[in-house]
This record gives sequence, structure tokens and C-alpha cells, in this order.
Amino acid sequence: MTSYLIPNLANACRMMELVAASGSGLTLSQLEQQLMVPRTSAFRILQTLCQQQMLYKEGKKYRVGSSLYKMGLDLLQHHHLHQLAVPVLHKLTISTGLTSHLALPRPDGALIAEVCDSPNPSHLAARPGFLADLHCSAGGKVFLAFNYFDQLASLPGLQQMPARTPQSITDLACLRVELQSVLGRGYAVDDQEYQANVRCIAVPIRNAQGAVVASVGVTGLTSILCKQRLPELVAAVKQAAIEISLACYRPALLANDK
Repeated sequence: MTSYLIPNLANACRMMELVAASGSGLTLSQLEQQLMVPRTSAFRILQTLCQQQMLYKEGKKYRVGSSLYKMGLDLLQHHHLHQLAVPVLHKLTISTGLTSHLALPRPDGALIAEVCDSPNPSHLAARPGFLADLHCSAGGKVFLAFNYFDQLASLPGLQQMPARTPQSITDLACLRVELQSVLGRGYAVDDQEYQANVRCIAVPIRNAQGAVVASVGVTGLTSILCKQRLPELVAAVKQAAIEISLACYRPALLANDK
């Protein structure tokens, strides 16, 4: 059936896969070499993908565009994890008064899949589709600790660790120490590391096999999400993570107990 294939369409699909997997983006030369296609063909495909907003160009590098992100989010809307998490996020927001969110792991960032704003939203939390830095977001730290700890040095999302605030951890050795703490206590904190005067807590969500498949968290101003409230809020977020896991994976969990 290969006679029915369209080579340039296949190359376009592969380009989007390579750019998405790279984390930091790829240049025309890098894509040309990896796909082994003529430079003019690679350039024309890239221009078409940028025109359709599947990719966009930043400097010399091509990165994932808004249309590709939206396509992924549209798929997420129908994913059982997303659907079953939404009521739990609403309950978490009501009980804590904070904005809650669901994030999914990627080697180049923590993908915000859903956000439930607090009754008094201050527009501090990222919107669905946002790819948060791994090293300075609470959800990102969860994924680094539980999913990627043995790959830190080569992980696309850690090739650059920009200082979003003076509190951001930008040294890999210091990040390892922080992640050891995350593993030990079972949750992560972004303590004004992504945005000044904003604190975030995140907890891993596990599937029936115990693997971390997502994170749930809350975000708020440091004056509201203060350190005195951490024990209470951590307990609430951990309970939300358990509820999401049970809602999504209860049949498998029950089968494993037999």
C-alpha cells in the first residue's frame, strides 16, 4: 500500500514529531539531516506548517505551534483521566479557595490539561495548553522526581533552566537535592520559583500499576497559600489525587487486589 503514501505529508508528520520531542526546538539544518530530505523540500514543508500554526519559528529554531497544542487538548477533552478529574478539581477549588489544575508529564515540560479557577481568580495560574518549565513548577518537579529522575542530565526540558524568579533552581545538583525531598514527602512545592508572590503545591496521580501519569495541584498568592496552611492543603491535594486515581483506575485496582 506504499504506492498510496504522500512522501511530503509523511515528512511533515515526522517533522512535527521531532520538534515536539526535542523540547527546545530544532533548526532547518537539524530537521533536514534527521529526515534526510532536500533542504528546499524541508523549508517548504516548514513554511506550510508555520502557516497552519502547527509550528512556529523562534530565532533559527522551529517549535510546537498553537494549532498542534490545541489538537492535543481537544483529544484530552475526551480522555477518561481528564473527564474524571474535572469534578475532583472543582471540589478541591471549593474546599481550599484556590485555583486547582491537572498537569500531564512530557520530557520537555508539564502540560497543563485543565484549570479550575478559584471563586476570586487572580489569573495567576497557567491556562490549559501551557507547557510549564519542569525545574521551577510544582507539577514539573513531581514528574522529574517520579518519572525522569534517572534522565535529568539528558532530558530535553532541562537543557536550559531559566531563572523565572530569584528563587528558581537553575543548578542541576541543587535540583537533584530538591527532587530527593519531593520523593521523600510525596509532593512538590513551587515556592515563588515561577512567579513572584505565587506558591503552588502538586501531588502525583498514579495508575493501577503505581506509575505517575499526571499531577494535581493548587496555586495561590503567598498571602493566601501561606506556609502555615501547607499541611492542610497538602492533605487536601493528596486526597484529590487519590480520588482521581480511584475514579480512573478502580476496576484495575480491584483486580490487582484479588
